[in-house]
Formats: sequence, structure tokens, C-alpha cells
Amino acid sequence: MGFQIGEFMFLALAMGLVVLTGGIDLSVVANMNVAAIVIAWILSGSELGRIGSPILSIVIAVVLGLLSAIVCGVINGCLVSMAGVNPIVATLGTQLLFAGIATAATNGSSIGVSVIDYSMFGISSIAGIPTVFLIGIISYAITGWVASHTRYGRELYFYGSNPVASLFSGHRVNRTIIITYAISGLFVAIAALVMVARVNSARVGFGGTYLLQALLVVVLAGFDPFGGRGKFANLFLSVIMLQVLQTGFTILNFSPFIKNLTWGAALIFVMIVNRLLEYKTSVNCKSSHDNKDNNISKK
Repeated sequence: MGFQIGEFMFLALAMGLVVLTGGIDLSVVANMNVAAIVIAWILSGSELGRIGSPILSIVIAVVLGLLSAIVCGVINGCLVSMAGVNPIVATLGTQLLFAGIATAATNGSSIGVSVIDYSMFGISSIAGIPTVFLIGIISYAITGWVASHTRYGRELYFYGSNPVASLFSGHRVNRTIIITYAISGLFVAIAALVMVARVNSARVGFGGTYLLQALLVVVLAGFDPFGGRGKFANLFLSVIMLQVLQTGFTILNFSPFIKNLTWGAALIFVMIVNRLLEYKTSVNCKSSHDNKDNNISKK
């Protein structure tokens, strides 16, 4: 399962970060495919990939892949923060933009990887644990620590829970949003690196179901779609649980249509349950507050 979970765990992490701001990134899959195409093109025997040894080609591919996805993330962040575009509209637009760029660059065809050394990364392991899975654990741990113990993390949660109060408190709101989308782009780039190593190719339209699944695990992990609440440890467990279900569906030979139906229904169900629980909590708090006021007035 450590090999199968691959790029999805990083896409879920990228989505979780953005959701903490009260936003969303509908372009994560398209961004991943653009970065993957850049990586695969360099490692497919292109002129840029032949300027040195295979190791140098890998380094160039990794650097340009990272830059590609991070720049796309910064574009999203600037649209949301500086231009004031709604996150859904902004990232829907960039999703189409990135997909269009990838399609124009490849004519819709796949690009294969010819550097065998890089392909080995996708199947390598350390002490019997897949390398990709270890990198994922480290990424979740670092992100969780940064979100809980740094000024950036506190501003991230505060902005997500109350954007207006965060703005009037003097927090660097635009900077926080842009950094968040940039870090999200970084994890998208890692997902692209993992994907290319795992399937030895890249193409437009890969991972079409990842967007819905990423939204599902984020909500399932307890992240508030309106921002300000969520723990990355829960997100990691949610990703593992979804992968177990995915493996079960594959064993049972479920069709892709049944899988999509299941993920969509599960997302709607979890959202409804979360809203009902929040409503119940708010009613209980209001009732408790009213009881205190009544007791004080009686005294």
C-alpha cells in the first residue's frame, strides 16, 4: 500500500493547507500534470536532459518541476489575495489554464521517461518501507509542526477562522495566503515527482479522480471547509483509510463509475454530518450561555 498511495498523499496535503485558509485549490491535479510533463520531457532524452550525466538530468528535472508547480501555486495565491478573486473561481480558471498549457505542449500524448535511475526512485524502499511513504510521513510531520508552532501557522489558522479580525489585527494576510498556495504548489511538485517515477511517464488528464478524493479526505479529517480548523495527523490517517477503501474496491473489481459515485456520495454525506454537528454544538453553547444569564439574573 505504501507504493500505491504515491502522489495522492501529497495532493491531499496540498489541498489541506489551502482549505485552512477557507479557500480551495481546484487546480492541484492540473498543476501536478504540468510539473510531471516538465519532468518527463527533460528525462525523455530532450536536449536539456542530454547536457550532462543522468544524475545531472535528474537534478535539472527535479528543480524545474519544483519551480513549475510552485510558480503555479504563487499565481493562485496572488489571484486570491492581491486580486481578490474567489478561490473557487480563481483555481477553476487556472485549472483550465494549466490543462490547456499541458495539452498544447504535448498535443495530448504521453511522454515516457528514458532515465532508468530516476524510475528506480518510485520502487525504492528503506528498511522495507517505501521511500515515497517515508517522505510523506516526514512531510506531514513537518507541516503539522509548522502549522502548530510557528507564527506563520498561527496566522494561517487565525485567518481561516476569522479573515476580518486577522486583517484588522495587523497580520500579513496577503503574504500568508501567497505562502500557503506556494507551499501547496511545493507538495504538488513532489506529487508530480512521485507520479513520474511510479508510472515512468506523464500525460494530460492523469489522476482525474484525485481532486474529488483529496476534497473527501480533507473533509473526512475534520477540516472546516470555511477554514481555521484541521489537524494534519488526522489528514494522514484519513488518506490511509481512503487508500484501504480504494484497494478494496480494486480487489472487488468495482468500475470507475461506481468508485466516483461512492466518493461523491461520501463527500456529500460527510459535509452534511459536519454541518449538523456544528449546528448542534452552536445550539448547545447558546443554551448554556442563556442558562448562565438566567442564573445571574436570579441572583
